[in-house]
Amino acid sequence: MAEYRLEGPKPARMYEVILPKKIGYFGKIQEVLEDLFDEAAIRKIPFVRQSIARNRKQKGFDEDRWVKALCKASRGYSIYEMDGRFLSADGPVDERVIVIRFLFHNPAADGRDDGTDFLSVSLEVVNHLVARRFAQELGVEEEIWFVEYSHPQLSIWRRSSTDPVAGEAPNRGKKP
Repeated sequence: MAEYRLEGPKPARMYEVILPKKIGYFGKIQEVLEDLFDEAAIRKIPFVRQSIARNRKQKGFDEDRWVKALCKASRGYSIYEMDGRFLSADGPVDERVIVIRFLFHNPAADGRDDGTDFLSVSLEVVNHLVARRFAQELGVEEEIWFVEYSHPQLSIWRRSSTDPVAGEAPNRGKKP
């Protein structure tokens, strides 16, 4: 049986971006989300350029490290859809929305991280590199919602590094 060790609970931050589900938005959604993993694309975002210009005035600001932290902070996301009824000025509206969920935490101190505090940049990543981009670049919605969940805790059951990967036959006393 595989061995797992418990990490946590540890502080986490969870955000959701909610926007109407429209076929015409799929390309922009893919572009914005893929840009989160591309340092050059992140540097082109107006908010990032403005932040770099403002932060350069601070002693000790490391532009490359800050941009790399933005790029590494969002190690993934989940997308789901939900149906709901929302109140508009014209009355109730039934609408299907896309929800993009982000969960941020700082990796365990086991040599897999460089000490970057991903929680501190998480708000900027989701609010400006995702939600604000959708609002500005889609430019047609009355509202795009951004939700931050307060005080989530994350626990991870992590497979011990000495255990075989699922699906592999265990080495039963044989030399590798």
